[in-house]
Amino acid sequence: MKLRNAVWSVLKFELLWKLVTLVVISPLLREIYQTYVSSVGISFNADVLGTFLNLKGALIFLALFFAAGLLAFYELSVVIHLVALARQGEEVAVRRVMKQALWALGAMKGWSVVPGSLYYLLLLPLAQTVYLHSLVPAITIPWFILGEMINTAVGTAGVIAIYAAYYGAHFLLFFVPIFMALRRERFGQAARSSAGCLRRMGWKRLAVLAGGLLLWMQADSELARYWRRNVLEPGDFDRFFLKYLVYSEAFRIDLLYWLVTTLLHTVLMAAFLYLVLSWILSRENLTIPAEAPWSEDSRTILAIWSKRWARFKAAVRARWAKRRWKAAAAAVCALLAGYLVINCYQPPLLHAPIVMGHRGSIYGVENTLPAVEAAADIGADYAEVDIQLTADGVPVAFHDGSLLRLAGRMESVSALTWEELRALPLHDASSYQDTGYIASLEELIRFCQADESGMGLLIELKPEAGQGEALARAILDVVEAHDFGERAIFMSLDYPCLTTIHETHPEWWVGYCAYASAGDLDETIWQYSIDFLAVEESLVSNRLVAQARELGLPVYVWTVYDTDKMEQYLQMGVTGLISDWPDLAAGVVEEYNASHGTDQYLWQGEGCPRGELPAA
Repeated sequence: MKLRNAVWSVLKFELLWKLVTLVVISPLLREIYQTYVSSVGISFNADVLGTFLNLKGALIFLALFFAAGLLAFYELSVVIHLVALARQGEEVAVRRVMKQALWALGAMKGWSVVPGSLYYLLLLPLAQTVYLHSLVPAITIPWFILGEMINTAVGTAGVIAIYAAYYGAHFLLFFVPIFMALRRERFGQAARSSAGCLRRMGWKRLAVLAGGLLLWMQADSELARYWRRNVLEPGDFDRFFLKYLVYSEAFRIDLLYWLVTTLLHTVLMAAFLYLVLSWILSRENLTIPAEAPWSEDSRTILAIWSKRWARFKAAVRARWAKRRWKAAAAAVCALLAGYLVINCYQPPLLHAPIVMGHRGSIYGVENTLPAVEAAADIGADYAEVDIQLTADGVPVAFHDGSLLRLAGRMESVSALTWEELRALPLHDASSYQDTGYIASLEELIRFCQADESGMGLLIELKPEAGQGEALARAILDVVEAHDFGERAIFMSLDYPCLTTIHETHPEWWVGYCAYASAGDLDETIWQYSIDFLAVEESLVSNRLVAQARELGLPVYVWTVYDTDKMEQYLQMGVTGLISDWPDLAAGVVEEYNASHGTDQYLWQGEGCPRGELPAA
């Protein structure tokens, strides 16, 4: 009975709080953040940090961060109070406990708010175990970082160390939210109390606790293995919610999964905390009163605000009784309905989905001619290759800033001549038994022109500092010499080096590559003079794809490894998949086009649009 009461009361509170978070709190925090970012100009990639490296930006960021930390702690504090009261056999009234939990916010006052916010907004969302709050439900390290790290032994050890560090910290600090919520201990004291509680628990209960956490992690891992699509986040529940619901096949599927898993996680969180509190409530003297320990001044303030709120409600009821207020409400509803109808318009996509082999493909040493040849053989529309400049000005295909990972040498590409580089044998982690050699851009273009598949090249410019202009000019010379502009598309993380190509050949397809963004897309994206946006997987969201679609900007995603996510991105409106396995991506695109048709695309030709497009 006590467990059932605990679970039911937590479910009622979480339903209310998640609704408030999605409708009020998250949009408000996002609007404050977006207003500031838009005022200074949306930044991408390495420039994101500079957006907040000033007094105004730092103050706004810290204010939002600490406000989010307080809200996350408050939510978990209410949950802990509800479970603790149910465990004590007290009558649980969610509204009363929400007031009572306000008293616990004193644990976050002073300097405690700094480590406390880091704990609730960074460590807990990374661990994603037991303590789950609505504002930042999960944080994952982008695969483009982990994927690069595990390509070397040192990087693999680093990944293991990162996971061990935050899961170990989560275990050592497991009781921190309980002591902060029930004893109002500040973070430092709560951390010491948590460590002491672990020491006093005994080996059997420690083993049960560790086993329970491992079981939770394993269950989540198995769930992720079954459901490999990206999960909805608070940012997906924005003012375009109705549009997503009507038009986005991906959103409807993902919303159903979100509802089921949210319900499941809430029940499990309440049950797990009930078990833990049954061990430590009396042992740690954590019995709490049924009423909040408000001071007399606090009671007076609450009474004053309660009276004002009652007068306000009475005034609203009195005015509502008059017809003119009902007419005004009807007009507001009509305006809102019109706004929703207008917002529900969805423009067509620019072109049908295209498949691009990442660094050629995984079926050969990355960025080498065999990897590009394999991409052509398995039906890729384009092979994506990273182009750098040698010491003697030859554009060649190579990704890293040094030759260490693939060739075992510390030099960079720009330090050696083409003759020196072409003799170096290359090996990568995915095909270490194979030996590859650095290819020049000219060799890759000649292959594509001779190959019957018609595959093109997605050329990513990767200039070293100060080389952007020279690299762009060298690539222009090669592409023009072979008249390959109609079969090449270009992108880079370094936007300035793209301007040379765009200004010289405005008819060529040029895009910006992004792995981080400060703020949402808006009309200012046009100052970049780009034809498409290529984003890392962690940036993909319903909001981004919808905004880009409104602006007529195709979205390409890198680097996609999972077929379920490929299908999800296509359903969202992504029109370019960059993958190590272009054969898998091609199969997903073919199946998607067979079931959805191609009428939703303005450009009906192959590849990317060239020339004048028909009107939408």
